Amino acid sequence: MAHDDLDRAIAVAARAFDGRVDRQGEPYIAHALRVTLDVEGDDERAVAMLHDVFEWGTVSLREFHAQKFPKRIVDAVDALTKRQGESMPEHVERVRASELAIAVKIADLRDNALAWRLDALDAGTRDRLVRMYRETAQLLGSSLDEICGREVE
Repeated sequence: MAHDDLDRAIAVAARAFDGRVDRQGEPYIAHALRVTLDVEGDDERAVAMLHDVFEWGTVSLREFHAQKFPKRIVDAVDALTKRQGESMPEHVERVRASELAIAVKIADLRDNALAWRLDALDAGTRDRLVRMYRETAQLLGSSLDEICGREVE
């Protein structure tokens, strides 16, 4: 029941991001929603809602597993969750092993590189993040400009 998975993912993300804000000071759930709207299908949308619940949210591994998401969703969320001390190439290698994770990572990069989001950051943070987004896109076999459909400065 993919639709049930999406409903549960929305509920988990809403709890995980409750009161959390992103680097721009916006409610974090807004990022998850934009990424969700940028992908196709209930499985991809469920993964998109959940893609940052461990890095930026408050959900525990126990709470996550209690939801009994299908293995394909769990594996994709796991692939998208960067581990402490993990290099970008190691992280992207895990992402590339899951078609669901790849689609969500591309949508995540596109949202993170929105001009208004980048413009809200100080120059040092912006430059560091754009370098990281470019490296990630390259490791995915693309470019940030191609993913965004525009030149990212």
